[in-house]
Amino acid sequence: LMKTIGIIGPGKHFSEKIYPVLKNSNFFKISGILRKRNLDFKNVRKFNERQFFLNKFDFVYIASPNKSHEKYIIKSLNSGFNVICEKPFVISKKNINKIINLSIKKNKLIFEAFMYFYHPVFKYIETLIKKKRYGKIIYLISNFRFPSLDKSNNRYKKSEGNGFLFDAASYLVSFDNYFFKKKKFFFSSQKIRDKVDLRGNFFINSSGINRYYFWGEGQNYSNNLEIFFKNGFVYIDKFFSKKKDEQITAKIILKNKTLQKYFKKFNHFELMFSHIAKNYKSKKFLEKCRNQIRNQIDFLSKSF
Repeated sequence: LMKTIGIIGPGKHFSEKIYPVLKNSNFFKISGILRKRNLDFKNVRKFNERQFFLNKFDFVYIASPNKSHEKYIIKSLNSGFNVICEKPFVISKKNINKIINLSIKKNKLIFEAFMYFYHPVFKYIETLIKKKRYGKIIYLISNFRFPSLDKSNNRYKKSEGNGFLFDAASYLVSFDNYFFKKKKFFFSSQKIRDKVDLRGNFFINSSGINRYYFWGEGQNYSNNLEIFFKNGFVYIDKFFSKKKDEQITAKIILKNKTLQKYFKKFNHFELMFSHIAKNYKSKKFLEKCRNQIRNQIDFLSKSF
């Protein structure tokens, strides 16, 4: 049964990456769009804000500027919508408990859209780590860095709550939160900022495992993961962001040989929406998503 979905604030990213997936989805039907500026989506009704929240959407997808996420998340939950929101879910932890409690009261999904979790390469890494296939992790290095962008790019707009901490570092934080407990841990960070956070790094240690994360603009493009196990080394390029149908390969270096593992070509946005549609009524999934969001904003707040 197709689920209706309303779109809030679609921009270039939504138009290029999300709209083609939802337009052809077997699970979702776009039933309305809230956007102040004109953007042409064929056969999709456009609403003003008052009209939009009088609808009975099953889901909303929030793609508006970062600063407006919290407002639209709360309004959507109060209207009885399940919420899918682009990262960062919120830019302040001030009202995160209110949002989580509201999602529990309404029995609705709150979901931060990290699509890379649903690609087979992530599942492969999850298996290696949890089953200790190559032994204990000694340390890992991960990067999400890229050259400077045109200064008109939304990421440089402080007034919209943007910046590269939320745009790039949030991926690295989501990865670390997924795999590593931090009840007792060492954390340090450095960052360079102008009007917004531009670039920086995190160093984290817990359970005897060192993790080094580098993020931001003004650097060579790097989008990768390196894990050094006791008995081997694994390297994956294009780990967080992937072009449509891009071939992803894992390089495994053991003591006496080098291996390569190839993954089938997938659109990870399609995989993400499919997973949501199949699991959004699961109490376990709802709770997992709430915890991920809480952990994400708790960690990012250390770097504000």
